This record gives sequence, C-alpha cells and structure tokens, in this order.
Amino acid sequence: MTKLRHRLLLLSLPLLAACSALQPAAPVSEPVAAIPELTEPAPEPVEEDIEYGNFTRDQLETALLSEFGGMRGYLPQAAEDYYDLALETGDIGIIRRAVEFASASGNNEALMQLAELWLQQEPDALDPHLIVGYELLEQALYVRAMPHLDQVLTLGGNVDFTAMSARTFSLDNRQRDIIANELESMLTRHPDEATLYYALAQIYDQSGNTEGARAMLDVATERFGSNPRTALIEAQLLQNAGQADAAQALLGEAVAQYPRHRLLRYSYAQILVQNQNLLEAAVHFTELLRLAPGDLETLYSLALINLELEEYDEAEEQLRTLLDAGHRGNEAHFYLAVILESRDQLAKALFHYQQIGPRSNAFLSAQRQIMQLFVALGQFSEATTWRQQLATENPGLGPILPALEAEALINADHADRAATVLDEALDRYPDNIDLLFARTLLSEQQDNMQQAERDLRHIIRLEPDNARALNHLGYALTVRTNRYEEALALIQRAIEIMPDDPAIIDSLGWVQYKLGRLDEALSNLRAAYAAFPDAEVAAHLGEVLWAMNERNQALEIWRAALEQQPDSEHIRETMKRLVPSE
Repeated sequence: MTKLRHRLLLLSLPLLAACSALQPAAPVSEPVAAIPELTEPAPEPVEEDIEYGNFTRDQLETALLSEFGGMRGYLPQAAEDYYDLALETGDIGIIRRAVEFASASGNNEALMQLAELWLQQEPDALDPHLIVGYELLEQALYVRAMPHLDQVLTLGGNVDFTAMSARTFSLDNRQRDIIANELESMLTRHPDEATLYYALAQIYDQSGNTEGARAMLDVATERFGSNPRTALIEAQLLQNAGQADAAQALLGEAVAQYPRHRLLRYSYAQILVQNQNLLEAAVHFTELLRLAPGDLETLYSLALINLELEEYDEAEEQLRTLLDAGHRGNEAHFYLAVILESRDQLAKALFHYQQIGPRSNAFLSAQRQIMQLFVALGQFSEATTWRQQLATENPGLGPILPALEAEALINADHADRAATVLDEALDRYPDNIDLLFARTLLSEQQDNMQQAERDLRHIIRLEPDNARALNHLGYALTVRTNRYEEALALIQRAIEIMPDDPAIIDSLGWVQYKLGRLDEALSNLRAAYAAFPDAEVAAHLGEVLWAMNERNQALEIWRAALEQQPDSEHIRETMKRLVPSE
C-alpha cells in the first residue's frame, strides 16, 4: 500500500507543475525574497490533512486503489477495502459501491451489513430492502424477511415469493401457518402480486390443506392466466395427492405448450424418473442439455439415467466430462469405478474409488469396495496399508475400516486373515460394537459358538437395549444349542424393544416351535412372512405347517419361495430333510 501510494503522489507532481506554469510572471520591480543561508536548516514541511470533498486523502486513495484492484482481479481485497471505507465514512456513494463489490465477491455477511447501513441512510431505498429480504430468506428467517419484501413491493420492485415456499416444505405446520398468515396479510396490500398466490398455494399444500391450495391456485389462474408456473404448482398438487400419472400427463402437455421452458422440462424429466420411465426421461434430459450445453447438473442426471439403463459407454463419457469440469467429482469417480468394476477392470476401478474424499456420502461405500477389490486382487498388504493410512488421516474411522477389511476377507473365504484383523482391532477398540458384531459373524462361520456368545454378551453389557444383539444371541442359541428357554427370554426382550421387526418375529416363532408351542409359532411366522417374504422365514413357516400336518400348504410356500430365491439353501435343506422325494 505504501509503495503504491507514493507512486500516485509522484504521478500528481507534473500536474502541479503545469498549474504553476500558468501563473502570471511577477513584476520586475517586485522585491525578491532573501535566500536563506546554506548553513541554516530548511524548515520541515508541515503535512496538512487535506480533504477531497467529504474524504481525506487516505480515504480517496483507498477508494482509487480498490477500484484498480477490482479491475485487475483482486476482488476480495478490493471488496474488503470498500467495506472498511463504507463503515468509516458512512458515505452513501461509497456504501453503494461497497455493496456492488461485496455482491460480486460473494461475501453475504458483508453484503447484509452494508445493506443495513444503507437503510440507515436511505430508509426508502429499494435495493437494500431487497438485499436484506433475500439474505434473511437464505438464512430461513422468513418472518423477519417479510417487512423488507413488503417494502420492495410498495416501492415498485419485484419479488418472487415462491423462492420462500420452495424452502418451507421442511418446516412444521405451526411455522408454516405463521408464514401463511404474513403472506395473506401482504396479499391484501398487494393483490396484483402473482407470486404471492403461487407461494400460498404451495404452503397450503405442504400443510395438507389441499382444498385451500387448489382454491388459491384457481384464483391465481383466473386473475393471471395459465402459465408454466401454474402448471408446475398444479403438478405438485397432483403428485402430493398420489396422482402421479395425472401429474406426469399435465407436465407433458405443459412441455409441449412451452417447449423452451427449462424448469418445466426438468420437472417433467424428474417425474418420469420417479415413475420409472427412464427412456423418455433420458430424451428430455438430452433436450435440456441441447438448450443449455453447459448445464453440468443436467449432464449428471443424464449420466445416472444411462447407468440405470446400462448404457455404460455413454455414462462413462458423461462422467469423465464432469470430472474434467470439476463438477460432482466424488460422485463421478464413484460411478466410473462401478462401470469399470462391471467390466472386471479392477485396478482402474480401485483407482477411482480411492479418489473419493471423506466428506462424500459415497465415502464409506467406496471404502467397502476398495477393500473388496484389494482382496480380489490378492493385495492383502496393500489393503492393510491403505486402511492404516486412512485411519491416521481420519482418526474417527479407526474402528470402522478394520471391520470393512474383515468383511472383504470373510466374503473371499480368508477367515484366518479376517480373524487377525479383527483381533488386532479389538485389542485397540475393545468396546466397539461394529467390530464385535463382525467377529461374531466370523465366529459363527467357524462354528466357534463360545467366542460368538462372549462377543454378543459383551455388546449387551455395553448396550442392554441393543435389540439386534439380543435377537442374534437368542436365535444363535435356538439353532446351535438346546437352551431354548434362555433363547426365548432374550428374543422376548428384543421384541419389546422392536415389536414390528420381522426378523425378531421370525426368531420368536422359531424358538416357540422348538419349545413345542406350535399355534403361537404359526401365528408369529405367518406375520413375519407377510412382512418379509424371505426364504429363511419361508423355511421356518413351512416346517411348522408340516409339523401340524398342513403339508400341502408347506409345499406351496416352499415352492413359491424357491421361485423367488432358487438358490436358497434354507428351503432346499428343509425339504430334503422333511420331503426326501423332493
């Protein structure tokens, strides 16, 4: 700042010299001032704080330098300097310019403060009311935003109130009612503001007031006519009322009427996806890209549809375009890895999974696949090294990663390696539930019931209401021992905690069968099978029916289950044991 300031002062010297050259020459007769002796020190120049208009020289130079900085691309620093200058001077011109810089640099906090400062100077200025109103909307402070947005309308400005109703779906009805009351009051003052009607229709619908929403939309349509916005809201009302086909048909007609309206077409494509019309959805996403070739979010949607349609070559090209553009990188890496894995290009898939960052929703899924691929490639030491390095960088993952590595080893029949990983991890994290469960599954696979029971009881000591552990131990005792009464007590504790869980209901029915309580067993197993028609539940239900001489029903259930799960060992073992001819 000092060097630049000196440079500006030097640039001003020729101007001052030119000004002095225009002065008239002094008359010859005018006495000449005496020249001080060379030995006498010259007096020090006294710097006066010169004011330029309402600004000091420093303030003016700050403004000039901020402008130069903005022109040369130093936007954040220029915005900060203008912000400081606005607070220091309170000058309305500086405040307005500071607002422009804050907006351009994306500094919403500074923008809000400057707009409020602007309102102190000019309470009836439209722009600061608009800025404050929309910033409060972004912060979900809807009621506080209302007076500012109301004032914008009063001053002749425009407000899209559907920007508010698009966010209120996550609120509870009490909060929405407060907002609706404010909007209704505003509507009495501004009856010609169309978006107030649209916003109220959406908020009524979100609160379950379908009749009120429909009435408000009808009034809006009568006053302002049909348009893409009314079509979107009407489709939303139909969709929320469970009339998905009608909503789809309405949007299809609207797209035909307004073919270049992107939001309409995007909404239509989305509802097609929800209704599983993927081929037609792909057509509309492709058209959206034609209308706006740089829309990367639409490109991402189209890539996902192509993945679902197994159009892997097109999906891969689109995902690589997203990567090159730096858009949705984590998701693009994940789905590229999925495509490469489907082609058995495991090393390339592994690379893409490894690029996914820890803040991504796909991170843990990626780590699971990384472990599976390391094991599939026989790279056991690499798996351990990756896990240890990741745990060092992300200490919270310390207990999770060994469980994933062990899972991959168990799935690939490397039980001894898995046991080593889990034992070492449990030495470090002895009370970790996930690790204890993982070792339980491995112990059962190795017929080590003693270790499985120790780990499950340890979980129950740590979490007495862990229904999963209670049920797992109860079921293990039922199928691996004759300790049925003890098993029943554990399963009953589990079902008190999770009474609607079909897996626990199945366990209860099975232990009741082992205890000879056939009627209770049949009732519970029928309920479990109705909620969860799994082959193992079908095997249990069929065996109880067989024991009750309802053998045709048993065979019918087993055969139906085999049609759904032809490789089920549970059904085949049961039928082989009870129906040798089968």
